Order: sequence, then C-alpha cells, then structure tokens
Amino acid sequence: MIKKLNSLTILFIITAVMVLLMLFTVQRPSDTSEDYSLLFPDLFEQLNNVDTIKIKSNQDEFTLYKEGEDWYIKERWNYLADFNLVKRAMIDIAEAKILERKTDNPQHHVLLGVEGDEEGGSSILVTMLSGEQKTASLIVGSERELGQTSGPRQFYVRRSNEDRAWLSEGYLNINPLMLNWIKSEVINIERERIAQVNIIQPNGDTATIVNLGKKDKFGVPEMMENTVFKYKQLGYDIAGSLFQLRMEDVQPLSDFSRGEAEVVKAEFITFDGLKVTVDTSFDDGFYYSTFRADYDQSAIKEASEDIQQLDVLKTPEQVQKEVAILNKQLAAWVYRFGGFVGTNLMRAESDIVTKANQTIPMPADLTGFGP
Repeated sequence: MIKKLNSLTILFIITAVMVLLMLFTVQRPSDTSEDYSLLFPDLFEQLNNVDTIKIKSNQDEFTLYKEGEDWYIKERWNYLADFNLVKRAMIDIAEAKILERKTDNPQHHVLLGVEGDEEGGSSILVTMLSGEQKTASLIVGSERELGQTSGPRQFYVRRSNEDRAWLSEGYLNINPLMLNWIKSEVINIERERIAQVNIIQPNGDTATIVNLGKKDKFGVPEMMENTVFKYKQLGYDIAGSLFQLRMEDVQPLSDFSRGEAEVVKAEFITFDGLKVTVDTSFDDGFYYSTFRADYDQSAIKEASEDIQQLDVLKTPEQVQKEVAILNKQLAAWVYRFGGFVGTNLMRAESDIVTKANQTIPMPADLTGFGP
C-alpha cells in the first residue's frame, strides 16, 4: 500500500512540474524572441537606399548626405565626408546584435546613457533616411566596460521609437564630432613619381631637390649624391609631402584671407608631367595651404628602371584627367596643416642642406702652447 502511494505521489509531482513548465512557457514575455538577434533585422537590405544620416548629441549636430557615390557634410560647407567612415558606421549599426533586454522605464534610461537628446544627455542619436523615409534610428548610450582591447564591444542602446533599452554587441563607436567625419586626406601623390621639388621664398630665393636616379634617393642639384641634408631623411620627407597628405581643418577659399602673412610656393613636379603648386603661409600658429594642379608636357622625363617597375607613372592622358579632378576637388578650399607638413612646404635652402665649411683648415698645434 505504501509503495503504491509513493508511486502516485511521484506521478503527481511530475504532472505538477509539467503543468508549471507549460504555464511558464505560455506566459513568458513574447519579446524575448529578439534576444541574440539583430537590432535592425532588415537594415542590411536597405543600406544602398540610405542617402542621409543625421547625428545629434550634446556635443554636436550635423547631417551627412549622399550625392552620386560621395558623401558630404551639410553643415561644413558641404565638404566631402570620409566615405569609408560613413560606410563603416552604417554597416556597424546593421550588424549590431542584441545581447540582453534592459529597462523599458524612461526614468531609468539615464542610468544606461540612452535618455535621448535631452539637455545634458550623454547619448548619441543616429538617424538614417532614404529620402524623407526613416530607415533606422538608434540611440547609442554608455559602453559596458569589458576590459578588452580588441574584438566586438558592448553598448547600451535604444531604438528611438521605443522605450525598451538593450545591451548590444558590435562596433558602435559613432563619433559625435562633425570635424572627425571630414575626409582628411587632401591629396595622394606617390613619392616615387616626384622628379623635382622647388620651394620658392617671397624674395625669389629657391631651394630645389631632385631625384638622384633611384627610388627614394634625393639631393640638391649642386651636390647630388654628396648632398648632406639637415637630417638624413629630409629630402625623402619633402618629396613625400603630397603622399597621403592629411589636413587638420578646411575652409572655403572665398572666406579666407592671409592678411599680411608671406606666402611660400612649393612646386612638386613628377616624371610624367604633373605639376602641383602649393601656396603656404604661417599665421597665428597654423599653416594654411592652397593647391593648384597643371599638366606640363615639357617636364616629362624618363624615370629610373626601379621606379618604372612600380607602375605609379601615368600616361599624358591620365595625367590630364588627374589634373582636372584635382582642381575640381581642391581649388575652392584652404587647408590647415600641422607643423611637420607646413614646415617642409616652406623650408628655405639653409633649412634643407648643410654646406661644407669653405675656410682653409689650420694645421694641428704640436707645440703644446696652442689654445
């Protein structure tokens, strides 16, 4: 009888547990299905149609917009934005995954940094649009510290039309400052293409460096291989001034005045006939430069074999197209550079080379009574 009772008790317990599990399953919140899914499941398919991105924070507010294949910054005189940075941000948002549900109480949003654009808030609001249609809008809040230096990171986020906050995983390092979205690379002329550089001072004094007939080897015409630069790599650095040249800031030429600052002209002449003229002045601690490109057929000269093998030289037709593109991109702007770039664009000959002392050396004193 006892054994039979025990069996019935066990059966009752098992049945009760199964009923409880069933009730738990039925009553479980339906939105847990979003855990470990994408924040915006359909965004990848819509990225090609996105033509506007608005970024707003307590530090800045600006608009990125697309024309053709390029992106521009509306509030920065419609200057070019960094295409790779914009593309990366869009993909990062599309790839962001949900890890955990968090509060849906608006009063608690501030604890996660997802309070929105209220005065003094720390969050960043990113809104993507296709025309007037909103594609995705995300509030990026505080980062959860993981103590790691690489790999995906974790952020508290909230879709702007929802109260629910989430812990997400991804690379949502959205920069809130407009200046950091500017395309910082001004021009990119390979050092190997450079045959000659002339730096012309306001009084007409000119310092010239030339390629010595070998890749990355430069000197001044008077001394050639015997050139002694102020430091060993100086000729190399000057010739490479236009290689992946990055600015600190930009402004329209129409709004700019050099005042009474003197202008130094630097001419970069390539083996294939490209001539880039850079006018630079120093004012109030900064270097300001403008650029102009020309095609000079008379400047074409044969490069050394090791340079020709690099496939960096262009045909006359390619150079002429390059000139048109460079002038279209650069002619309307003034660029601000740091000291290393600015100094090399303005160097006088005495700042470039060290000349041997021409005085006759005195014989060594062997008497022991000399100074």
